Amino acid sequence: MLNEMTAISMTVIYRASEPLRLPWFKGSAFRGALGQALRQVSCALRRQECLVCLLRQRCAYSVCFESPVPDGAAIMRKYPYAPHPFVLDPPPAGKQSFDAGEELAMGVVLVGRAAEHLPHFLYAFHEMGRGGFGRDRGKAEVLRVESGPADARRMIYDGGTQRLEGTPWKMNAEGIARRCDVLRGHALRLVFETPARFKSQGKLSRHADLGLIMPGLLRRLTSLHYFFCGGPEHYDVRPLLEAARGVNMQGSDTAWTDWTRYSTRQDTTMQMGGITGWACYDPVPDPLLPILCWGELLHLGKGSSLGLGKYRIEVQDNGDAA
Repeated sequence: MLNEMTAISMTVIYRASEPLRLPWFKGSAFRGALGQALRQVSCALRRQECLVCLLRQRCAYSVCFESPVPDGAAIMRKYPYAPHPFVLDPPPAGKQSFDAGEELAMGVVLVGRAAEHLPHFLYAFHEMGRGGFGRDRGKAEVLRVESGPADARRMIYDGGTQRLEGTPWKMNAEGIARRCDVLRGHALRLVFETPARFKSQGKLSRHADLGLIMPGLLRRLTSLHYFFCGGPEHYDVRPLLEAARGVNMQGSDTAWTDWTRYSTRQDTTMQMGGITGWACYDPVPDPLLPILCWGELLHLGKGSSLGLGKYRIEVQDNGDAA
């Protein structure tokens, strides 16, 4: 399952050119700045609406930020938009003031064919810094872009020379299989680092049972797989859902974390709360491990593209859930 799925991952290192004042959770501000910059560097017909533009399936901005469902799609035909094929990992929540000269990092993941637009994203990263962040539009400059696993990152782009020095680290089915090998047979802990917003019976869930997490995660991943990686249109996910419902949760310590964002596009404030904390589970059946590992990279639930639903998977030692 998800055999054709691929994603590239990178980290953009900025240096503040002047003092920055940023929100507590920075995902919305960075996503808005990226969208504006990407449209600026990639849109060929600036007066044309994306939904009716002839270039909508080729334009970096349209593909990644509008993500229109193609004509003749086999799934989601009643919806105008597919899931966005990118995920941001903004600077950590909390710190809101950055002095001139301080560095801050933004992670970016591009799924499947979205990676074809890497040059547009690199130019957009520069435009983001020039346009400024936060209410005061504090400026920042791109120092470099790094890529690779956390313990082996390397520079792939020099912000000073604006030269590509290497290729981004790519995750694929083989990489996911290696990650699964590390986790197989162990009790697992999921640590929800940013608010996770997923629904159960039509309502946002405040519980982290695997049987509640898996339906939305499967919908997200299979849709990305189909629209952006050439995956099949249909999976029989019923055995996976049944297996998830059978996984015992050993313990949890989760809380509802509220966060309010302002949507410029909709000109309104939006409540974007979700669960944070951790949950521990008995060893997970093998077929579920790739799903959880892809979710670790591509996040879970609503607001994934702006950094919500980020979790990490840890091997659970005996007694840790007590």
